[in-house]
Amino acid sequence: MNIENENAEEVARLSRQAERGQLFTHTELSQHASRINEVEAFLYGMIELMVKKGQIVPEELQQAVGDIRREIRSKEEEVRPNLALRFDPPDEQPAPAVNCAERLHICKAACCKLDFALSREEVEGGKVKWDLGRPYYIRHENSGYCSHVREGDCGCKVYADRPQVCRKYTCYKDSRIWKDFEKMELNAEWLEANLQGTRPRMTEARMSKVAVEIDPSAEEKKS
Repeated sequence: MNIENENAEEVARLSRQAERGQLFTHTELSQHASRINEVEAFLYGMIELMVKKGQIVPEELQQAVGDIRREIRSKEEEVRPNLALRFDPPDEQPAPAVNCAERLHICKAACCKLDFALSREEVEGGKVKWDLGRPYYIRHENSGYCSHVREGDCGCKVYADRPQVCRKYTCYKDSRIWKDFEKMELNAEWLEANLQGTRPRMTEARMSKVAVEIDPSAEEKKS
């Protein structure tokens, strides 16, 4: 029976990730399709109108388009998928050690609910799970905890391969976790407001600049 329960729980976790992955993909595809359609209609309409009025020459337009395309690429302003990878700075001065064992019954491993992106090496290493709904952020469960946290003692199931963020992190005077580090006074309000488990959801579509310029009332309708 225990094996069956464990299998059912694992299937539920995978189903949740599949749902998040689908929502992410559909959201991004919809946002990019909407933006492309709006820009395409605007540009082709403007070009056709200006050519008819003799204000631009098609050959000169092609040259200008090529110049702008190269400028966008050089400034790295091209539209890209909504992905995140972490790049670690050089090693810094280590923070003071924290008496985690004495604090665990108070904080309940709140740091294992914090959100961060994985590095390329961590993703490709395959030991650390990333959220299919938010590539490439650390994966969390419905409880809000990292998927690698063991129930009961809050130990890490991938401790030897844990991300660099986890290796370097310390809650020493982290105001998100502690109102008063020395007195072990927890910042329960911030934790309650920011680190609760949530269900997968669609992300809010972004309004393109072109749409705002064409229809200034779009922002008013949105608010």
